[in-house]
Amino acid sequence: MPANFAQFEIDLVNFFKINLILPDELPQWMKELGIIPQDEIISVDNIGAIDRNNKTDVLVTFKNSSPLKISVKLSNADYFGNWYGHKRFLEEFGLEPFTKLSIGITNWANEWIKHSNSNIFVGVSICFGKRSGNTALEFLDYFTSEDMRKIVVGADESSSSSANSLFISKTIPISYNELFENLKPINDDTLKEIGSNFKIACRPINPLTERSNRGKNVYTKFQPYKPLSTQTTIVDKDKLSMLGEFMPLTEANRLNHNNILNELQDVYKIVIPRKR
Repeated sequence: MPANFAQFEIDLVNFFKINLILPDELPQWMKELGIIPQDEIISVDNIGAIDRNNKTDVLVTFKNSSPLKISVKLSNADYFGNWYGHKRFLEEFGLEPFTKLSIGITNWANEWIKHSNSNIFVGVSICFGKRSGNTALEFLDYFTSEDMRKIVVGADESSSSSANSLFISKTIPISYNELFENLKPINDDTLKEIGSNFKIACRPINPLTERSNRGKNVYTKFQPYKPLSTQTTIVDKDKLSMLGEFMPLTEANRLNHNNILNELQDVYKIVIPRKR
């Protein structure tokens, strides 16, 4: 999580801590959530910092009202669902979409490795959100509009981890009036606005340049045709692509980039250097 975003969430928490009484006028959508004008805030928690699987980043609890569960986004943030792992994917969408997406990602990877803008990679991770260019798949080719709601809101809307509002801004408000300008309900209109550019972002990881992201789960795997006769170091994607092709996963097994790199070296004698 970028440091500036972590501080942004903390600053929003602090806004509520110094503005503990709601104003006497609230947006109608807040009233429909069960939030009462002039109610008192009894706690504010940055639960998104505790568990990044939470869709709620800032949880505001009131004395007499239903909670306000805010998903916080910097105005330049691209993703609503970042680095989806296999376990989380299965819990929210099930096995059939996993299999379908793995095939789609595999087809994309076998084409992308030929592209002039690509670098060497052995697997592809995914995120959901805004994306343009050649590294995006159409979300609705693999999922439903209800699946998009799960990604933005959360799978269990009755829980504190599922958001009921969205705050998008590049600055922290100094008043409730300013807060209400950038705080909106997560309803059909908001989801329609978000969905206008909601994609599956393909994230091929270059082992030579990326370290921390190599532990992310992949949705396709580079599979050599056969082991090499001697241990060989490969740093060129074209040379790698001559040795095999990407294959879809047969199961959700939390496979990550490092796992694939280890197997390539130990079983197939293909050594791809890693950033340390």
